[in-house]
Amino acid sequence: MLFVLTTSFDTTVDLIIRDMGTDGVFRYNFDLWRDYKLSLTPGGFRIEDPTGRVIESRTTTKFLLGKPWRSKDMFPGEDVGDEDRYYEEEMWYALREIANLLWADGKIVLVEPLVDARVGKFVQLDAARDIFDVPTFQFSVGAPFEKAKGRDYVAKSLTFETIGPESEGATLFTTKVDTDQLSPGVPWFVQECITAETDVTVQVVRDEAFAFELDRRPFMDKTVDWRELAADETSGEWQPHILPEDTEKKIFAFMDRLGLHFGRLDFLLGKGVYYFLEVNPSGQWGWLDVEGKHGLLNKVIKEISPATPCTPIPASPGPRAKF
Repeated sequence: MLFVLTTSFDTTVDLIIRDMGTDGVFRYNFDLWRDYKLSLTPGGFRIEDPTGRVIESRTTTKFLLGKPWRSKDMFPGEDVGDEDRYYEEEMWYALREIANLLWADGKIVLVEPLVDARVGKFVQLDAARDIFDVPTFQFSVGAPFEKAKGRDYVAKSLTFETIGPESEGATLFTTKVDTDQLSPGVPWFVQECITAETDVTVQVVRDEAFAFELDRRPFMDKTVDWRELAADETSGEWQPHILPEDTEKKIFAFMDRLGLHFGRLDFLLGKGVYYFLEVNPSGQWGWLDVEGKHGLLNKVIKEISPATPCTPIPASPGPRAKF
């Protein structure tokens, strides 16, 4: 049976289960942990969902990590109460250890737990710089920026945390900046601004890559970052993209270097050059193939199905990797 750890509002998991069906799938929605019965003993774990369906250690063939956010992640700044916070942290610890036990048994597929802590943006850029064309960058606080004459620059957020009160908080999307005007007393991540006609995103699912493109021209007068636009402005505009053979080989070499089976790589395509921006190793991808017409959805289902052989993630559950 496939064990999926997520939340009740994970639309990507909804999409997967819509197409693969509920048979052979056990979904644990962490935000609804009170609705489940759980036991963890020396003999393993046993979990029962609100409908009476049961999964156990011995019946778990694969484990997929979705987005099992805690209250503090979903509602930052909201007071959930000391007792409820304690109970939730106890449950988080138990579910985390169940995931680690399954990891040690080689049952985790595609998404590596806490992968962002192991493979952050600077590790990615370091791994990419002799494989792809990578825009120059600098992270700085209290130090002058090194900039080339005649070049434009953008500021980016490393964490995507909101700034200001939660109800009114703003998010720093990729934004053109004059580095001379940036306050030296706060941290800034600045990168060379690339002139490009197309955004290209490539979802890697173990041994296959699915590329899509977005024409940048319709929104360049509004923003340089398509994520700043409303979802309905861009979700239907992404189209399949044919990758050059050498670029696809570079993508798999990069993923192998980082020890990843899964990730969505973002590029800017300008004058035939693919400029690497980042890889999101646990991000959303469902909007790219909602109807299952492009092979991506079917490939994910094939990889996670309990009816197919299990190919565990390449990372081992060592002390630095544990969820």
